[in-house]
Amino acid sequence: MNSSRGAEEQRSGGERDIGAKTTSFSRSRPPLLRSSAPLLLCLFALALLVRSLGLTWGLPDAARWYSYHPDESTRQVVGGVVSLLQGDWNPHFFNYPSLSIYATWLVYQFLLVLGLTTDAAAPQYPWPVVRDIIFAGRLFSALCGALTAPLVWVIARRLKAGNWAILAGILAALAPGHVQHSHFATVDVPATFFVTLCLYLTLRAENKKGLLWAALVAGLAAGTKYNVGLVLIAPLVALWLLPNGNLRSRILGSFAFILAAFLAFLVSTPYALLAPGEFWGEPSTQSGFAYELLVHPRQGSGEIFQNTGNGWIYHATFNLPFVLTWPLIIAACIGIYFAAKKREWWPMLAFLGLFFFSLGFSQVRFMRYLLPLVPILCLLAAYGAARLPKPRIWGAILGLFALWGAKDVLWPFLQTDPRDQAAPFLKGQQVAMLGNPWFYTPPFQPQGFNSPVAGVEVTGGKVGKSPLVISEFEWREPLRLGRTDLEAVNLVSNPSITARQFKNRVPLALPGRPFVPHDYLYTNPETRIY
Repeated sequence: MNSSRGAEEQRSGGERDIGAKTTSFSRSRPPLLRSSAPLLLCLFALALLVRSLGLTWGLPDAARWYSYHPDESTRQVVGGVVSLLQGDWNPHFFNYPSLSIYATWLVYQFLLVLGLTTDAAAPQYPWPVVRDIIFAGRLFSALCGALTAPLVWVIARRLKAGNWAILAGILAALAPGHVQHSHFATVDVPATFFVTLCLYLTLRAENKKGLLWAALVAGLAAGTKYNVGLVLIAPLVALWLLPNGNLRSRILGSFAFILAAFLAFLVSTPYALLAPGEFWGEPSTQSGFAYELLVHPRQGSGEIFQNTGNGWIYHATFNLPFVLTWPLIIAACIGIYFAAKKREWWPMLAFLGLFFFSLGFSQVRFMRYLLPLVPILCLLAAYGAARLPKPRIWGAILGLFALWGAKDVLWPFLQTDPRDQAAPFLKGQQVAMLGNPWFYTPPFQPQGFNSPVAGVEVTGGKVGKSPLVISEFEWREPLRLGRTDLEAVNLVSNPSITARQFKNRVPLALPGRPFVPHDYLYTNPETRIY
């Protein structure tokens, strides 16, 4: 009988059901042995390696004083950190909360002590300071992304996982969308780390005090990106699953958790309280909390997501496969079926459902919005694979696809950017464009945005004596929408008009890669010269 039970546990990855006489939500769990430390370090090293490759991609240089990633702009990252360096602790930017800005400042200070950065004390700062601050933000993102993988493994161990715990950690280390955005000085990957930490603290909590720590971390998650504060639902669900509690204590505990999360948010974004008007912002200027959460989701982002149908279907069938690949999604769906039967999964499943449900209402549908769900989906994919016949084979398949997808997103980071490939062919010439130079155009002028500094002369756009330069950012969505009134669409859709094309072709890319989410264009936008 014992051997039969052992075989069953081995087949299911060491999972055990919760009996009717469970006395605690968390139950007794196997300790994390010291012998696990090498495995944790290996997972961290693997995750950090893939997030370090190409980390200097698109950073400012003498020819271009801005990043090739639009969200690493002066207003969003550099401006806030420079304010801190000049003694003003108000970042004066609240489309996102302030925790990532303060963390970037700390990393910058650490690099400054090591002599690896440029002092930004001057009011007007040159491009080396912009580069150093953005790189500090990227280091913070890469570190948060790398720490998420071993944290996923620890969560799996808390779920009494067997070998599938290792698989879950590997999938989190190699998840393609997460790997890509770990290279950027943006908020999505750090927010995902705090979400994962909140889920771990929820799972290990034995009582209300333990769950209170999870609620505090949920506040820090909201202080990184507003909407991921929804992870507070996990400790709240866990609170109501605790045994021996009465209705009054659970209601009071829920209010205490909400208050704790709010206080943690204020610690991470103190000027929400100290400068409420500036924090709330002005929707007409596309600034502040009000615009980001109340206006932007309703207005959308120009043509990018027009006519993309139902938000939930779009995220599930278009964005999510690029975040994880299809095999992982299918395995995660299988995992959801089995996990729904286990109480210890319910807090995580509650956040998964609530967060995904909230995304579907927005008209802004970037792939990166799904990143906070990556740790849970990797856990579910590994759990689902463990429930299939021959789980080791299925686990190897999932790991291979994750590695394949990570290779696809890393390839552009390690090549010369298409914009830089096109630049030498335009040197010394007058250039025609359809609009002003921006992050998606070759580096015509150091300051960008058609600034009156030395650089290539730019004129209005028509094919003629001057070479006309257009970017995939300018034609892709209009072409998808059938905009025949635009010059860019007519050019790219006419095979008789030849052009010099610049784009990095990923070898042996996963199927379905030609039309990628908008996020993928940041590192590899096709540039054409007519």
